[in-house]
Amino acid sequence: MSEIPKIEKMKERINFIEDVLSSVAAGDMNARINSEINDDLSGIEAAIDLLINDLTDELKQREKMQQEVEEKLVKIQEQQKTILQQQQDLLELSSPVSKVWDNVLILPVIGTLDSQRTQVMMENLLEKIVETGCTIAILDITGVPTVDTQVANHLLKTVTAARLLGAECIISGISPAIAQTIVHLGIDLSSIRTKATLQDAMIFAMRENKRSEGVKLQTLFTHSDEKQE
Repeated sequence: MSEIPKIEKMKERINFIEDVLSSVAAGDMNARINSEINDDLSGIEAAIDLLINDLTDELKQREKMQQEVEEKLVKIQEQQKTILQQQQDLLELSSPVSKVWDNVLILPVIGTLDSQRTQVMMENLLEKIVETGCTIAILDITGVPTVDTQVANHLLKTVTAARLLGAECIISGISPAIAQTIVHLGIDLSSIRTKATLQDAMIFAMRENKRSEGVKLQTLFTHSDEKQE
């Protein structure tokens, strides 16, 4: 009869071991057996606690590594955003639109053109047209070494968009090499006003500006005479 309490006690300890293992499996890494009894089962209990300790340390190490990776990813994403913003700022700075004369805007373009830069140029020019109300814009491409089909089409779209806003574009500084390329690609620029140099474009723009002002004055005088009659 004396063996029965021992067996019952042993069952309780085994059940407790199962409960601890279930808790660990459920994610409770603080569960431990911590048996103070020294017998044949205590070795198994100690081994289980040791295993749980090792597993806990490994999980903590993995969580630490995962956190470090996530922090690095966040830094990389922030750096990418900064780089993209800097690239965007450089694109905008490389496509400045200035009002150089009454009713005349100029957009000097230097360096290689690509689709992204041409798109930024168009956006800056259209915003400036709306902001200033200017009706003449000069796109000077003297510093552009070459133009491909895609860039030429973007320039055509820029001129078309400017016309929709009531402004006329003049493209100046087309080099012989670019002219040959445009002809070879079969790009039609006949609907666009072009000038050999920026100086020619400026002279033409100022003449057009004076002519436009003269027409406005003539129209104003005509309306005034009609009212007097």
